[in-house]
Amino acid sequence: MARQAPRGRGNGPAHHGGHDDRPQGGGIPDGLLIGLLGLLLAATLVGWTATGLAGLLAHGAWPDGVTFTRSPLALRELATAPQDLAAAWPGTPPAQLSGYGLFWGLFIGELMVLVVLVVFTLGVVARGRAVRERRREERTLEAPEKQPPAQAPSQHQPPSPAPAPTLTKAHPATAASPPAASVTPTAPAPPEAP
Repeated sequence: MARQAPRGRGNGPAHHGGHDDRPQGGGIPDGLLIGLLGLLLAATLVGWTATGLAGLLAHGAWPDGVTFTRSPLALRELATAPQDLAAAWPGTPPAQLSGYGLFWGLFIGELMVLVVLVVFTLGVVARGRAVRERRREERTLEAPEKQPPAQAPSQHQPPSPAPAPTLTKAHPATAASPPAASVTPTAPAPPEAP
């Protein structure tokens, strides 16, 4: 069995950085990661504001201990026990918190508003891109029309006059047929060199 020389300096092309002939696969797309992080951030923000607004509407003041940094842990607790707001916010006196119905109503309402705003924003961005693309296509189509038409190469030969028809005396037997005009064919002019 023949031994192959190691790849590296001076021994032919080396593949660096994991780029070889195998198809690359796997991995999570960047858009998905950004979307998941955005979703987690939005859920944290919505959970914090829903708890604070529920306490504000129920008792007239923002509850003590309801902070943005505590919101992820509170959401984890609410996922296991959705009716127990006091366990989700242990640093907050239970008398300052609202009932779970007001909290979940505000939470779901804020999520719906957030979804509508995201869909509206995506629609505006997509429509803007489509309009810009259409305008770009219109400009590229109008550009050739605004340019003067290309001048055909001028031919310095005068146009050849049409040959004059020759009249022949018709024979009585062929008087019913019209006389044929004699046309001499002309050879095409050779193209000029530029």
